[in-house]
Amino acid sequence: MNYEKYYEPLVAVNSSDFNRCFYCGCEANHTDYIPPISFIHHWRDANSEAEFIAVPSCNECFDLLKKKNNGTLQTRFDVLKALLAEKYKKAITVYNMWSPEELKEMDKAFQISLSAGINLGKETVSRLKFNGFDYEIGGSITRVGKAPDKLYQVFDQTFENFKLALEYASSTYQIKKGRLSELYFESGESFDKAIEAFHRSVEARRLLDAIEKPCEAFAKQYNQNRNLVIREVKKYLRADENLTVQEALDKFYALRVKE
Repeated sequence: MNYEKYYEPLVAVNSSDFNRCFYCGCEANHTDYIPPISFIHHWRDANSEAEFIAVPSCNECFDLLKKKNNGTLQTRFDVLKALLAEKYKKAITVYNMWSPEELKEMDKAFQISLSAGINLGKETVSRLKFNGFDYEIGGSITRVGKAPDKLYQVFDQTFENFKLALEYASSTYQIKKGRLSELYFESGESFDKAIEAFHRSVEARRLLDAIEKPCEAFAKQYNQNRNLVIREVKKYLRADENLTVQEALDKFYALRVKE
């Protein structure tokens, strides 16, 4: 059955956007149907709200969306961006972490490999930023403004893109870019929270070392179980915040060893 007849075509208003994928800006060589034709009975039978439009799409966006059952253009647009970001996550990370200047210091094979990742990441970031174009559906024109550039804040400093913010934060606060990038997304996409989380983890590690190393030396000296000593000393310290590690070890000695 010719289900395509139920769909209104989304047509670019400006000639510069003809044959362009509405989702990412690449060359359009396919049509994405909203909702997908494979789900058309679900939407018609349920009498659910759906736009029934045919959208110019590139092959990749079409393939990413073909199994997604979305009924509106905005929802489908957002889903595509998330799928694209996930598919090229590694390339985006490489693009954000390395600069052409840094590549010059590496051997040729590594340069080629990283350069490919950087280029792919750069292209993907551009596709993710693409906000669609002015279009007409059934005689009604919709204007699509350029998406506002996202600004990235590192405490009192502002940057126009993630890459610059990451390089500044990594250099200023002495955190490896890979680790900082992970913490940024784990911290709700906030550099401030990511930096604070890193320093909290460093402090926690320092405090742990301050406890574990004396406990290990104590356990070895008095032939005690290392994990038992550490566990009991931590318990003593939690019970009395004014207690030092050495005082906690003295307590363990008095209660567990001296006898």
